[in-house]
Amino acid sequence: MRRLLIKKKPVFFLFLLITTSSLTILIFSLLRLPESPPIIFTGKLRADLSDELGFFGNMMIEMLPEDLVFTAFVPSENAFNRDLGMTKPNNTRKSKPLEDDDGGNTYAVVSRILGFAVVPYRVETGDVGKDETASYESLSGFTLKIWRKSRNGGGLVVNGVETEKMGLKRGKIMVHIMDGVIMDSDFAQSVASSTTPQDEDEPEP
Repeated sequence: MRRLLIKKKPVFFLFLLITTSSLTILIFSLLRLPESPPIIFTGKLRADLSDELGFFGNMMIEMLPEDLVFTAFVPSENAFNRDLGMTKPNNTRKSKPLEDDDGGNTYAVVSRILGFAVVPYRVETGDVGKDETASYESLSGFTLKIWRKSRNGGGLVVNGVETEKMGLKRGKIMVHIMDGVIMDSDFAQSVASSTTPQDEDEPEP
């Protein structure tokens, strides 16, 4: 009788081992269930950023791939209007403004501004020291001199143009909204000549 129990004991231990292993695997598999992906309200965030950027700023940022690192110094809607004489069209559908001649010209101007005002680096306030000036080359090769304001929160100043809002993001793109348009002197002169009122050229009767 004792021999029979000894022979059965290894079988019992084997059964116990298999049962324990199965339970352990089951418990670990339950604990390691895949987590639900985080809910990202990309549509809402994109719309909110579009409201911050305005019509022309949004057009400018949409020319850049979101999966690459850029910093864009985007003129505010008011700066586009004040410095370039550009006004938001009544029909703001994406395809419409680019179909006519005026829309094509608008696209050309915005893309030119993008070349001056976008650098292929991440530039934040902390990247520029308090008493130093950092130099970055824009996509068009135009040099941007950036320093920090000593007042009003210490925002960035780019080629003499101050920031209005900082640290907006779309994908990997860092966006700073500027109270002015960053451009070289040649483009500034062409803009000034094209926005000169026609009345000045007409002779008086």
